[in-house]
Amino acid sequence: MTEELRDRVAGALEGSAEDVLAAHRAVTAALDADPDDAELRRIHRELVDYGAVARLHALERVRAAVGRLADAGPVSEIIDRAPAEAAAALELDRVLLSRIDDGWLVAEALHCEGDAKAAAQTLARLRDAPVQIGYPLIEGELLRRRRAAVVTAADGEPETRQANWEIMRWSAYVAAPVLMEGRVVGFLHGDRADGGAPLRAVEREGLWRFGEGFSEVYERAVLRRRLRVERQELRRIASWADGRSAELSDGAIDLARDRQLADAEESGRPPAARSALHDLLTPREVDVLEHLVKGETNAEIARTLIVSEGTVKFHVKNILRKMNVGNRAEATSQYLRLSLRVDPSPSDRGIPTP
Repeated sequence: MTEELRDRVAGALEGSAEDVLAAHRAVTAALDADPDDAELRRIHRELVDYGAVARLHALERVRAAVGRLADAGPVSEIIDRAPAEAAAALELDRVLLSRIDDGWLVAEALHCEGDAKAAAQTLARLRDAPVQIGYPLIEGELLRRRRAAVVTAADGEPETRQANWEIMRWSAYVAAPVLMEGRVVGFLHGDRADGGAPLRAVEREGLWRFGEGFSEVYERAVLRRRLRVERQELRRIASWADGRSAELSDGAIDLARDRQLADAEESGRPPAARSALHDLLTPREVDVLEHLVKGETNAEIARTLIVSEGTVKFHVKNILRKMNVGNRAEATSQYLRLSLRVDPSPSDRGIPTP
């Protein structure tokens, strides 16, 4: 009976939290039946210390690490700091964060305990040698099954089975996929230096939980960034609306049968050119463009049109953008090309004259 419980506890220490709880119940029941059995007490203590207490401590450290990561700020800083936080929480010497790009594993950030220079050099080498995820890599299986694992030489030839082995030279490592919105977007890898404590289920589960926390922090940071962009866009729209309302309130109202035709005749430009500009610009932008072509400054245009100089600047910016030009000179050139363009006669177009 004791031998069976010993094997069960050994399996539970490498299994899930549910396995640990089930093993604990079995050992406790055996101790109730024979409280003086020294071997049972030893097994029980090992199960508590390495199976329950160690996991609780690790998960608490992971929770604190994720909390610190949430205070990092921008997305780039979250990525850069994630490996160091994972290493500190799980007492790992190296942690690598990679993203999945069209089936390739691409290194993003690396932490090497006590050696930032080595980390930078190794990261550069990893970025130059992305790894295609697929058979026979263990990462391909982890990606498909969406679970973490402790990988050792017993899992197959390192050269062919372990991602980045040529550079990292893992002897054993823990790997956990990073999920966002229900899909695997990256991986976390971690190991210890030779002679360090062996990697167990505590590190496997801890790195998995850290990956979950990292995903939540990263997604929130991305959403915050998107909201900032949206707010900026809304401010631009509000500014545009303010300019348009200024147009409506400041513009003079004329009595004319066909304003577009009248303006074209007064300016000496073909109606087709006026129509082309009106298709591209608002009426007030056309007015501003005409004064701009004359070489007037923003202040002069503002005085002529009886609007603020800020409104003129707003219209000039929109004119350059809509005409796809970089400056006033280019806008003037395009304006003149439109103004000087004359529609071909029927005979020029190949249409027979009556």
